[in-house]
Amino acid sequence: SPDQAGEAFRQFAKDFFQQNKLIKGEVVIGDQRVDLRKVTMPVLNVYATQDHLVPPDASRALATHCGSRDYAEFSFRGGHIGIYVSARAQREVPPAISAWLLAR
Repeated sequence: SPDQAGEAFRQFAKDFFQQNKLIKGEVVIGDQRVDLRKVTMPVLNVYATQDHLVPPDASRALATHCGSRDYAEFSFRGGHIGIYVSARAQREVPPAISAWLLAR
């Protein structure tokens, strides 16, 4: 991932991890409040089942908070980095995403 300014990362961690502001509807970007219920386009939630940084339950919580009627999940058996760089991920994740996109 790209380098981030220390203060920006601290604020991100505080807002998203410690205070759960995205789920609470308290995140503001610019002058707009982020409301996940207004996300109505199709959503594919891709997550790793052994992720120690973003636990699967935290990822799956999106299902009950976004407004899309077309919501799907793809769970990958692996960890936080493995979902991006492992050979198995390269064989499994892109085809799953492609199939989901092609269906729409």
